[in-house]
Amino acid sequence: MTIKLAAVIEPNATRYKAITAALKKAGLKVSAAREPEALKKEQLVVVGSSLKSPSRTAREVKKAVPDALVFAGQSSGFKAPWADAVLPLPVSANDLKVRLAERASRAPSVPVSPRPGDGILDPTTNFYTFSHFKEVLFVEVKRARRYGFPLALALVGFDTIEGNIDAELQTQLMGGLALAIRRSLRDTDYPVQQTNDRVLLLMPHTDLAGSLIVARRICERVARATLQAGDTVLHPTISVGVAAGEPGREYGFSDLARQAQDGLSAAQARGGNRVEFVTLAEAPPASRPEFPLPAP
Repeated sequence: MTIKLAAVIEPNATRYKAITAALKKAGLKVSAAREPEALKKEQLVVVGSSLKSPSRTAREVKKAVPDALVFAGQSSGFKAPWADAVLPLPVSANDLKVRLAERASRAPSVPVSPRPGDGILDPTTNFYTFSHFKEVLFVEVKRARRYGFPLALALVGFDTIEGNIDAELQTQLMGGLALAIRRSLRDTDYPVQQTNDRVLLLMPHTDLAGSLIVARRICERVARATLQAGDTVLHPTISVGVAAGEPGREYGFSDLARQAQDGLSAAQARGGNRVEFVTLAEAPPASRPEFPLPAP
């Protein structure tokens, strides 16, 4: 479904103006509809958090335009069961473009796997490729610094597996990792395929403590899984390096990426199946606390 016409239902005038401006900047036309009963052909409706009952409004929107996507526009909280997706406030036009593309890729009428040569989605994990997504990553870091909210980055990689890893086994490994990641992330987080065997996780509005919880959850899910390779049963494990940007501190995407890589290297050097974190002000990884996980 191609989304061209949107509407914003938000009683707060300042928020309405900001959301509308972002929608237009993302290339959408915004209708004059401000109530569910005024909706006609809109394909996207943003339901604001200033409403007395956003969930009830969302139900009314679905009655008026059943095929429309409903986004929850909110500055706090990252789950909205009544919406198709959460749109974090303040809205970034680039962020909105990505969310719309992601929702479109999930539609039954649109194939999830990319066409050969597209380079947008990784064919194994269905995560966005780094080359396609890097501009959004840079923008999200700048947005976090500008508006003063925390942001975390994690780099996920498999620990060493004994034996020959052929293409079929690699596909199974990455498919299982993708499932563990999707079950652990929130609607506002972004998984990005950095390389064939590394996944980058961008977590806006997330501090170091929150990102460690997510990273441990993914590690534990992978460690509980088994994989059959011929006559051998494998117990793959992963390591995760985490870095967090703090409000009020100068940093860029390259800083966070380098720290996440340092954390991943430290985790794997200590035996793997663990999470290591790095912050801007801390010493080398070897002196930082470690978060070992139970043996699978």
